Amino acid sequence: MKARVRRGASAFALTALVVTSCTSGDPSDAVGDTADTSNAVVGDPVVDREAEVTPTTTPDPSPTRETEPSTDATPPPVATARPVSDTAVTDTATTGTATGTATTGTGTTDAGSPAGDPVCSAQTDLLPENDEPVRVILDTDFAPDVDDAGALGVLHALADAGEVEILAVMVSDGGDARSDRAIDAINTFYGRPDIPIGVVAGAAPAGASVYVDELAAGFPNDVQETSSATDLYRRILSGQPDASVTILSIGYLTNLEALLSSSPDAASASPGDRLVEQKVVRWVAMGGTYPDSIAHPLGAEFNFERDVTAAINSVADWPTPAVFAGWELGDVVLTGAVLQTDTPPENPVREAYRLFNGGQAHRSWDLIATLAAVRGTAGLFDVCTGRNVIGRGGSNRWENDGENRHGYLRLTVPAADVAAVLDGLLVEPPGASP
Repeated sequence: MKARVRRGASAFALTALVVTSCTSGDPSDAVGDTADTSNAVVGDPVVDREAEVTPTTTPDPSPTRETEPSTDATPPPVATARPVSDTAVTDTATTGTATGTATTGTGTTDAGSPAGDPVCSAQTDLLPENDEPVRVILDTDFAPDVDDAGALGVLHALADAGEVEILAVMVSDGGDARSDRAIDAINTFYGRPDIPIGVVAGAAPAGASVYVDELAAGFPNDVQETSSATDLYRRILSGQPDASVTILSIGYLTNLEALLSSSPDAASASPGDRLVEQKVVRWVAMGGTYPDSIAHPLGAEFNFERDVTAAINSVADWPTPAVFAGWELGDVVLTGAVLQTDTPPENPVREAYRLFNGGQAHRSWDLIATLAAVRGTAGLFDVCTGRNVIGRGGSNRWENDGENRHGYLRLTVPAADVAAVLDGLLVEPPGASP
């Protein structure tokens, strides 16, 4: 395993080495979720919500996680940089000024790649390709943004179709919000009340939620006690066949870092990294912006930025193939409005969207990662292979290398086509088979 980033540092080390954000300020979300992206395809400009102000008549009243940082109840851990000799950390920017491969989306180079995108060498075998149900452990920062609730609903619909077995759900956000009970409310609605739920232990990013406590109090659930996510990961993985589990992370990587560094215990004699290497077939993550996070309005995507240490260590040290669904995909795929018209009031996912933004269509970051984790490219995506490099403040950039153990998703169809698939899954009633 490569050298890991340490949590905590002296004031001097922080001044010299601390991994901090490349941007500052409290920018607002200038483009509402109702923006027309139905014809967006690879090569279309990525909407820069910091530079392009397009008022809408029905703006999303709730802040989106990609543009307005939440108020922390528990401060995120401090990150310190890897040793200079470790090339896994390479800054993509040092001043917050967009340079390098940033483009305006006005041209293409190869097979629809945005200008500046490295040639995409498709390698679909990083994602599932057969008809066997995918064994999934979901890891979610459930509280801040409603797309986590939407992703869980999509995962259940895919389970009803016989495409996935949900082994467990892990919560990566800290604080007082009862995400475990809200998750159990959705699991219960879909007829799976016994799915085990693990919660993050120790310091973790946290923030307020506009829907979690309401779901926990207003819908049937019976969570009494939950295990630590690390302990539950180890128990679940140890009981699965080798190379059989897909870990799907749609939140902070706090739990994954803890899993990789975990010690042998009663569940398994293997340390965490060896246990993952033995039991996990792939990791699919919503995180980053591709091919370079300088295209992101804040210079770093939310899931990587909120726990930088975990992002650096997890991405660099993960021992199996990993595929990343970037911010740029979910930003143009809008889903969820159909929940208000096509599902009943007792659906907690519908209520989550109503509480979050009045039931409007919302960006689909986590739903896209969920779909790809189960259905693979599904005729909707390419997988561009190489290596994901995490740098300052959770920034990322893509490198072409010979190993090709990392991949990122790239749209190959209009955004509306992906939205139609996801909305179709969201409105499936429990027990239905699409």
